[in-house]
Amino acid sequence: MRRIARAAALLLAALFLLAACAPAQSDYYVGFTLGSVYVGGKAVSSAERAEASSEVAALLHAIEDEISVERADSDVSRINGAAAGERVAVGEHTYAILSLCKELYAQTGGAFSPALYNLSELWGFTPEFEGQYTVPRAEPSAQAIEEALELSDFDDITLHEDGTVSKAKSGTRIDLGGVAKGYMSDAAASLLEGRFGASADAILSVMSNIVLMGQKRGENAELGYTATIENPRALVTSGSGASQGLFAVGLSDVAISTSADTYRFYVQDGRIYSHIIDPAAGKPSANGVICAMVAVPSSVENAGARADAYSTAGFCMPLTQALDFYERLSREAGVSAVLITVDWKYYAVGDMDVLNRTEYAALVSPDTVIKDIFERADAADAADAVLPCARELEYIRTVAERSAS
Repeated sequence: MRRIARAAALLLAALFLLAACAPAQSDYYVGFTLGSVYVGGKAVSSAERAEASSEVAALLHAIEDEISVERADSDVSRINGAAAGERVAVGEHTYAILSLCKELYAQTGGAFSPALYNLSELWGFTPEFEGQYTVPRAEPSAQAIEEALELSDFDDITLHEDGTVSKAKSGTRIDLGGVAKGYMSDAAASLLEGRFGASADAILSVMSNIVLMGQKRGENAELGYTATIENPRALVTSGSGASQGLFAVGLSDVAISTSADTYRFYVQDGRIYSHIIDPAAGKPSANGVICAMVAVPSSVENAGARADAYSTAGFCMPLTQALDFYERLSREAGVSAVLITVDWKYYAVGDMDVLNRTEYAALVSPDTVIKDIFERADAADAADAVLPCARELEYIRTVAERSAS
């Protein structure tokens, strides 16, 4: 089989990162790590890598200073506090991200939108609720949701040719968190290419966004990179490698982003409320998706930012529409995606080779006794009504019990 030939004895990209990455500075929200860098097939020195890491960290901090909703003097905070029609001068990164957001907003039919700060605040997922994200709570009233929706239209944001930004309603507020990490990973990759050359090979990570630059080097270099799709239901699974859900193998020159319902969420009345807000409903996404991983070839402009936005959008479309969306992106730009759903099935779209746990173990550790967690499904059999399986209900009960204790 083609994918077996490509995947044999691959190393996990995640383990490589943990073993070889330089730590990010801790005084900023965004975490950055850089694995070993190879130029001309030879690893650069630790000193060179450390210097490059410092340069990237400084760049990412400069971007964060412009776009952080937690900084009162950031571009985003000044936009959010502006009056209707007031033009706000912004930095190059803020303007570039907002310009890209306009394209992504149109491309996803509004499923990706950065104008949802009011809704995120209403549901208790903005920074002032840090430490309380998992606290169970009742849904906001229908009237409160409708009022927040009125101030959550990204079409109200206008970008002017002079580099300023204005909005049609004073109450509209934005948050670029759904695309910023991907944008930062693109910026980091560009800086590294400028420093080491376009043929450099490396792994870099900006939180949940990873860029696999070039080809894998070092041990088993001929076999390529592997990206582990973490198991979002590890809390109720056990056995060998319980935290590992699926494996994307044989990768190179690609930007990867993963979104899941395991970060900033709470359980109320037997349902998971995720921080990922559906722009159409004004509520946490409820399309049955629990994890979305998207891979965009590095040859595509803004690959990291696109992967970031596309993984979010997969939570905010009906399942069949999301699969069709990824299929179209696959044909047009070589994008691949994996969706895991509440019935513990997974759908793989595109040319990326995705292996289940037993398939991967058979290649790298044949003597390991391991069980699959998620069942592969065919996109042609998908339906928009996705019912949680018994294990999913067990997971929800377990989370609720822990939250109550």
